[in-house]
Amino acid sequence: MIFFTKLHVWIIDYLHAMSLYGQLLIHRHPPEHYLGYIDSAKVPVLLIPGVNTKWHFLKRISDQISLAGHPVYVVKKLGYNRQAIPVSAQIVRDFLVDNDLQNVIILAHSKGGLIGKEVLLRHNQDRKVIKVIAIAAPFLGSKMAVNMPDKALAELSPTSSILQDHNSSLLVNKDIISIYGWYDNHVWPTEHSVLEGAANIKVETGGHHQILSNPKTKQVVLEEIANITQQVR
Repeated sequence: MIFFTKLHVWIIDYLHAMSLYGQLLIHRHPPEHYLGYIDSAKVPVLLIPGVNTKWHFLKRISDQISLAGHPVYVVKKLGYNRQAIPVSAQIVRDFLVDNDLQNVIILAHSKGGLIGKEVLLRHNQDRKVIKVIAIAAPFLGSKMAVNMPDKALAELSPTSSILQDHNSSLLVNKDIISIYGWYDNHVWPTEHSVLEGAANIKVETGGHHQILSNPKTKQVVLEEIANITQQVR
C-alpha cells in the first residue's frame, strides 16, 4: 500500500511541477507589488528557488508575503539556479550589498536552502540575513543525486564536499527553519531535511514541489515571518 501511495505522490508532484513551470510563461517579471506596497515596519524577504527553477515556484507563498507588507526580492542573476552553491551564495551576498538590505529573511526551496546556509556560514558577518526559511531542503543530502548525471545536482549528494563542510558547521543552524513533508520524492530519505539545532517543522503533505502550494506550508511561513518581524522590530 505504501508503494502505491508514494507512486501517487510522484505522479501528482510532477504534474504540479509542470504547472509551476507554466508560471514562467504567464509571469515574466515579479509583480509590481513585491516592491510596491511596502510596510516600513516589515522586514524584507529574499527568494532563492531550487535547482532548475526560478522564483515562480515560490510565487504562491511570496505573493501573500508581499500582500502582508513585506518587500520581496528576486535575485535574477541566479537564473535557473544551476551554479555551484558557493558561487550562488556570493551572488546573493552581492545582491544584499548592492541593494543595501538589512534584517533579511531568506525564503528558499530545495537547493536554495543550502545556498541560504552557505550565506549564513560565509557571508553574514554583518548579520544582514537574520533567518533562512527553507522548504524541502536536502540539508543532509539526497541519495537521489548520487545516481543523477547532472553536474548541477552533484553537490546535493550526501557525500559531497560542501555538504560535509556544512554538516560539520552547526552554529548557524539556529538561524534556520526547515519545513518538510511526510514524504519527499526528491530528498531521499525525507528525514535529510531535518537539521540539528534548527527549527524543524513537519507539514502533513507529500511531494517535493507540491509542498509549496500546501495551505499549511503557506500558513507556517507567514506565521514564522510575522514572529521574526516582531522580534526584530
